[in-house]
Amino acid sequence: MLTPSEELELSSPTLRGATVGIEYHNAQSILRTEQRNPIVVFEVYAGAPGVLSGINEVLPFLRARLPISNSAVYSLSDGAEIDEDETLLRIVGPYAAFGMYRDVITGILASSIGWATAANECVQAAGDTRVMVSGSPYVHPDVVDSMEYSAYVGGCAAVSTQKGGERTATVPQGSMPNDFVLIWGAADRAMTVYDRHSRLGAQRVMPVPTTGDVIQEALDAAYALSGGTSNPLRGVKVSVPANLGGGSPDLVRELKARLTDAGFGSVDIHVAGELTPELIAGYEASGVDLGLYVVGRYIAAAPPAPVYAAIKEIDGKGVAPRGLEPGRVANHRMLQRELS
Repeated sequence: MLTPSEELELSSPTLRGATVGIEYHNAQSILRTEQRNPIVVFEVYAGAPGVLSGINEVLPFLRARLPISNSAVYSLSDGAEIDEDETLLRIVGPYAAFGMYRDVITGILASSIGWATAANECVQAAGDTRVMVSGSPYVHPDVVDSMEYSAYVGGCAAVSTQKGGERTATVPQGSMPNDFVLIWGAADRAMTVYDRHSRLGAQRVMPVPTTGDVIQEALDAAYALSGGTSNPLRGVKVSVPANLGGGSPDLVRELKARLTDAGFGSVDIHVAGELTPELIAGYEASGVDLGLYVVGRYIAAAPPAPVYAAIKEIDGKGVAPRGLEPGRVANHRMLQRELS
């Protein structure tokens, strides 16, 4: 899939090495004292199949660290499907320029591949129905934009935060908050106020249920925007808590039928909640008319993918830790990246 061409910049603490293990600082200091700085070939490879993400975050870091002479970088591209044991990234250069940061490189790729792969699982299960990531409640705020970027790389059609929108060059999407409905006391009043103060073109999406019945709150919101407004209700986001029975294809089917019967057939149904690829596949198999799946924790809390790295060559001689074959592992799919 297409991904934004602008590479992502790492924070200055990361560039300073503030996030790497102290053992790498100690080793770097000793190597500097001993004036030992060989040219190494450092390779990163996947421990499981998945969808690659994080390369566009690693590349600017390497450009900031590597000298143009005696250095080269080869990699696959974000969005590529990757196989187990496939080489994802090869760095050639003086060890002192980047060796201390091996955990930065593998950490970015491990987390990003995990998010992108989880997103792709949801997208594959959804078929032709769009998937949106809304995972900010489930991760540290400092990595929300990286998570949403990776979800976008994995195939999600929309993100939910401003930072995620900046990284993906898309407009973030979302519904009215449930809090807004509670503050105004009813779905119709909340939607009327929301419409009056929202900019032209803003999406009018009502979350249901908040305090009442799913169908009644949806109808109340639709009727509230039908009296002369130029901005009709765009969608209804259904997220039924588990202690109230959760959502189901049958509920969505009835909601769509009742909206259509009342003259609001153009209103999209968005399904949210604790969605997984299995639940999404169940909705798809039921044949219900859906406009969007809103996935949160399954993507945001996806476990990091297994990513490994090793020095495979030192000053032209093939080497490797035990268990790995010495020397470079060829991958014709990798592209050489510009360092200037």
